[in-house]
Amino acid sequence: MLKKKMFQLCVELTNGNLSSKALKKLTKSNLSRLMIQPFAKIYNINTDEILDEIDDFKNLNDFFIRKLRPGARPIDQGEDSLVSPTDGVISEIGTIKEDRTFVVKGQTYNVQTLVGDSDLADKYKEGIYIIIYLSPKNYHRIHFPMNSQIKDAYSLGKYSYPVNNLGLELGDNILSYNYRQVYKLTGKINYTLIPVGAQNVNSIVPTYDNIYVKKGEELGYFEFGSTVVLLFEKDNILLEENLENREIKMGEKIATVL
Repeated sequence: MLKKKMFQLCVELTNGNLSSKALKKLTKSNLSRLMIQPFAKIYNINTDEILDEIDDFKNLNDFFIRKLRPGARPIDQGEDSLVSPTDGVISEIGTIKEDRTFVVKGQTYNVQTLVGDSDLADKYKEGIYIIIYLSPKNYHRIHFPMNSQIKDAYSLGKYSYPVNNLGLELGDNILSYNYRQVYKLTGKINYTLIPVGAQNVNSIVPTYDNIYVKKGEELGYFEFGSTVVLLFEKDNILLEENLENREIKMGEKIATVL
């Protein structure tokens, strides 16, 4: 308990409005251009797959939201396949209980709090949740996991706790209180996709321009660390085997739509 309280205090002391603005200003400054090469080396980023030359980026933020060369992330073309919307690690996967709760790192979450909609939360009773964590090394653009129509999109939350393993374990229901965008989607099945902002930089920037979207089409991008939560109704998908703790690339198949 003391460790958890100390963690929360440290985050609050370094996660105010001024520190967030300072970090954003730094990463978008011309000076931060000098940090790109060390950043790529420290995180072992594959620069060969990046669309632009590394020397062409104006600042660290531009590098962080980099686009990839065509074909760098093949999209599984199976008619009933559902693909990962991002690069990252599938850190948690499981079944939502009848009372609309699920557990992440020992903490109980309520779907209603996460999506801000009681009727929507009811639809996910005994459904499946998937949590994908993106580290600083990952490609940080988000894509649609299947052909879909966007039924609704809205934002919730204002905090920005870290969303790595330590943050999920020691923070206080951070997925439900961090800044996040909720996308209610429908296609062959109904599902919800929730990009969650992370420490200091809560920026999630949509880039789609039509409510009818194709599998693999870009939804938007994160600026720095982040997490994506996927929610599915009961008996709507069949998961691929051995997904939990698996490092995955955007476009890889993670489930079959039933």
